[in-house]
Amino acid sequence: MMEELITQEIGSFRKPTYLSSKFRSYKGNEFQEVAKRATLETLDLFEKSGLMNIGVGGEMYRWEMYEHPISRMDGIKIFGPVRSFDNRYYNKGSVYDNIERNEPFHVEEIHLFRELKRKNVKIPVTGPYTLMDWSFNDHYKNRADLAMAFGKIMNQEIRELKSAWGDEILQVQIDEPAATTRPEEMDIVLESVNESVKGIGGIETHLHVCYSTDYGLLFNIAPSLDVSVYNLEFANRDPTSLSGHRKGYDDVKRFKEVSDTMNRKISLGLGVTDIHRDFLEPPQLIKERIEYALKFLEPDRLRLNPDCGLRTRSREVGYEKLKNMVIARDEVARTL
Repeated sequence: MMEELITQEIGSFRKPTYLSSKFRSYKGNEFQEVAKRATLETLDLFEKSGLMNIGVGGEMYRWEMYEHPISRMDGIKIFGPVRSFDNRYYNKGSVYDNIERNEPFHVEEIHLFRELKRKNVKIPVTGPYTLMDWSFNDHYKNRADLAMAFGKIMNQEIRELKSAWGDEILQVQIDEPAATTRPEEMDIVLESVNESVKGIGGIETHLHVCYSTDYGLLFNIAPSLDVSVYNLEFANRDPTSLSGHRKGYDDVKRFKEVSDTMNRKISLGLGVTDIHRDFLEPPQLIKERIEYALKFLEPDRLRLNPDCGLRTRSREVGYEKLKNMVIARDEVARTL
């Protein structure tokens, strides 16, 4: 992890058709074998693209980020689908009693990566604030109490993942797409995320927040947030023209201003490819985005990633976006 300008996958990747078309039909060992096959195929794509940090293989073991953990908890009942973004839906749950974790969420992926003897593993988990915000609360006194209850459950999950991983550092990415949607609740975001990693050693904590209208809300709590790497979206808001002001990346300066006030090092995961379009950003465009960010941050405080998970694109387009990101990274690295 000492290399500069690490390229990283951010989470989800489009599932092969043989898995996605029958995802809910596979049971037991059959599901495990099919999910493992899809993971290995996706890892092969990641490695061919040149990625330095391959994550956990595109989240082949989970259908989506909310229902997967919720379905493994007691005290919450899953109802029908609601729309999240694009034409993507998740089955929303209602909390009717004290919530408890009744089985691990992601330990199969950790065991697979230990079996494969992989390094630089980063596992995405759904953050407690988003789990709270995306659920109906019919039991807890208020939203803060429910978020903290989810925080305690995620602490159990992350602690078990770290135990299964062993002595090496485990990168844990806490996905919080809802984090800045209610500016008046940033204290709840702060406290529940901190609860998720409280007392757990040997992890590097990432926070992934996508499509915020004001990352300043997040930067304001960064000094008190137990997070080392902030994986954020920038490309979606940036023009695709070359040799212009990279206005989509203005928040990089704001990140630097906050990080310079802190007595510990935090890094920025820079979104350099838009996951909502098939447009393949040419390496030169990505290179300009990286070089703009380097005006404010040292190379060892910058990581490169897509804006969000690439499950919204085909596997072919996702691969090409990652490959172009790596090409651009290598061109920049040669000049450092």
